[in-house]
Amino acid sequence: MSQERWQGFSMNDQLKHIASEVKRASLYEKENPKLKNEILERSLNFVDLSLHDSKWKDNVRLLFTLRDFLAESYVGRGIPLDRISAAF
Repeated sequence: MSQERWQGFSMNDQLKHIASEVKRASLYEKENPKLKNEILERSLNFVDLSLHDSKWKDNVRLLFTLRDFLAESYVGRGIPLDRISAAF
């Protein structure tokens, strides 16, 4: 997705897109780690797009924390994705 299109979404809608990808990734966490990681890459990309969106300038800490949790899951460490998706 392009940065321009992403910036057209509200902060709430951006979070919904990220949450949807995290939920999808959690469905494949155990049965298909390769697919889980492909979906996580998309969610990480969405977080990165949000980090470059001026709407988030006062909330970047939240995005960095979320990015850290997702990256840990990507490499097979950290808390399970279903717990991350439940936080949304």
